[in-house]
Amino acid sequence: MRKSIFVWSVLLFCACQSEEGGNKFKTQERKDIVLTRGEQDMVEEGNYFAFNLLKVVEQNETKENYFISPLSASLALSMTTNGAGSSTLSEMKQVLGFDAYTVDEMNTFYKKLVNELLKVDNSTELGIANSIWVKEGFPVLSSFKEVNRTMYDAQVEELNFDSPNAVKTINQWCADQTNGRIDKMLDQIPEMARMYLLNALYFKGIWNAKFEKKNTSKSDFTNSDGSKKKVDMMKQEHLFPYITDMDLQIAEFSYGNEAFSMVVLLPEDNQTPEQVIAGLTVEKWTEWMDKLLGRESTLDVRFPKFKMEYSRELNDDLIELGMQKAFDPNKADFSKMSDLRLFISMVKQNSFVEVNEEGTEAAAVTIVEMEYTSAAPPQVIPFHMNRPFVYIIKEKSTGAILFIGKMGKM
Repeated sequence: MRKSIFVWSVLLFCACQSEEGGNKFKTQERKDIVLTRGEQDMVEEGNYFAFNLLKVVEQNETKENYFISPLSASLALSMTTNGAGSSTLSEMKQVLGFDAYTVDEMNTFYKKLVNELLKVDNSTELGIANSIWVKEGFPVLSSFKEVNRTMYDAQVEELNFDSPNAVKTINQWCADQTNGRIDKMLDQIPEMARMYLLNALYFKGIWNAKFEKKNTSKSDFTNSDGSKKKVDMMKQEHLFPYITDMDLQIAEFSYGNEAFSMVVLLPEDNQTPEQVIAGLTVEKWTEWMDKLLGRESTLDVRFPKFKMEYSRELNDDLIELGMQKAFDPNKADFSKMSDLRLFISMVKQNSFVEVNEEGTEAAAVTIVEMEYTSAAPPQVIPFHMNRPFVYIIKEKSTGAILFIGKMGKM
């Protein structure tokens, strides 16, 4: 299977450890990707989805820490969109930010961006892989399979879902595409499951300005509830892009040849991360990114080392954003995927992130589970009182019968 390369807004993904010794080859000079005005607009629309998803996860998540990949979710759902029709298609495109574009334009955009990102930094490891697993014998339209093979480089396979090896096969694919960081997406395959669409995203970048391990020491980290915990705090003094906005400090930390970076939004004591997220917009993000260009300051950086794994089922989040019919067995229209009735029964994402002195490693897998529904559309049942009948008059709340009658002749 071929493998492609990708990336997304690094505010929403990042993280981890590279091998000792750093790069094994010379880092190439950064080369900007040239997009048309229309393609740039599509990037911004994708960012709308990213921030909208972030906000709804923030509202619904009870954990203090989470880590999501809007890109991985968008790619898995974009593949699925190629099988959608009517209002199901409209809702999916609207949520993903592509309502003003055709599905062909969306596919072409992703294909170009993937190919271009492959070239931008030979010292940063970026991987993306897509796959579709179909229950053996289930009829899938050849046009749906072909567009995903061509535009998303997707591996399309039939698999015996009744075999105990089916779960192992899909989980092994996830592990293979994420350097072993995400190795379990499924525990079992439901009886009505007919298809799985997966995206795997992997990132490993080396800091442009590394942190020296000898400078790392234990230091306090103040939690959101005010409690303190001793953590491994990395330290360095260096020149970084930096701006402030009201009660917010914003710094950018580059990887490799600076094609990729991590942007950190650090609120002052009188503001919380939750407030920052609530006020985050694509317009504000674009303004900050423009201001960071050419504005460097010497920063005394304290950066905690961390590693975490996160898992979230995104059904409710996507429904809240407006993707409703796709999850409804009676209303979903995936007629461009199969002649049999399907609906999305699950969208789940597992992620991993680690940050240390060397750099950042991150991975995410998004899985879309399609189930078969045998439910037929509601039928109109004839009730023709053209023959003798009995009728009853009763009190509704108690059920007490007031009258009973029979009509045997008119």
